[in-house]
Amino acid sequence: MNIQQLRYFCSVMRIGTFSGAARAEGVSVQAVSKALGALEEELGLPLFLRRSKGATATQFGREFDEYARAALTAFDGAGAFAKAQRGRMKSDDDALSILLAIPSFHNDAAVCHGIERFLERQLGMEVSLGLCPGFEAIPRLLAHDLDALITVGEYSDPRCTTVAIGSLPTGVFVSGKHPLAQRETVRMDELAEYPVCYAEGLDDFNETILKRYLSRGLTSPQVKIRSREEFAKLVADEHGFAFGVGVPSFSTIEDGKMLRLAPPDNLSVSVFAVTARDYRSARFLEFERFMLKEFPRVMKTFSLDV
Repeated sequence: MNIQQLRYFCSVMRIGTFSGAARAEGVSVQAVSKALGALEEELGLPLFLRRSKGATATQFGREFDEYARAALTAFDGAGAFAKAQRGRMKSDDDALSILLAIPSFHNDAAVCHGIERFLERQLGMEVSLGLCPGFEAIPRLLAHDLDALITVGEYSDPRCTTVAIGSLPTGVFVSGKHPLAQRETVRMDELAEYPVCYAEGLDDFNETILKRYLSRGLTSPQVKIRSREEFAKLVADEHGFAFGVGVPSFSTIEDGKMLRLAPPDNLSVSVFAVTARDYRSARFLEFERFMLKEFPRVMKTFSLDV
């Protein structure tokens, strides 16, 4: 058993198909199939039932997933710790350092690691990617210790420069037990009776998706959230919900579902790269050129339905 087999296994569990997992991992379907076949042989039990329209996890596979995700989290955490100790000030030969101003979401470590490896292959440089509240990133930008902050929605600061690198659809994340969970789309007025998450450190930072819907007349009561535990309680006990990009992979809820907004409420949101006005590294300029040209392909590579 090796870490690559576990990574492929978790990708199939997350996406539901061998082909989708192969695209997300940047390898062939045959490579994923061969690795998981070897893993099943070593474990002595099947992990998936192969079907024409995808892969369905066996009972053993579903139980094994908990241990596989824990192993990946520990492995990726060790790598992230090592990167964090390499020194704060960077030269043009160091890693491209990017932070995402978005809430923590289910499986975020694996998604960030996958994007890191994809960008490293495309750009030919080391990439460091993580999540943070926007306010924490600005001092690092101004100290030239960070190449870029990525925001969903524009951020305005006279000390910074923002560049729109693409756009994404919006969605609503609810728990699997939410009264609307069986729907594929919802209207803004149907959400009015349910509380919406207001993430401190994020929704008070830039023009977030929540702010856009509030300006369009959203009347759902806002509940300030300071931790994942508070958010879990909101969605489990009060049928709360959260706005986010309309990408299932970015679900904030492990057993949840992403619902699209029905017309005319189906807004798209721009994604921005924020840099210090007086510092745009050569690493960032290469990243900017790539994303302006290839943003849709990047999303499709990770099986993101945009």
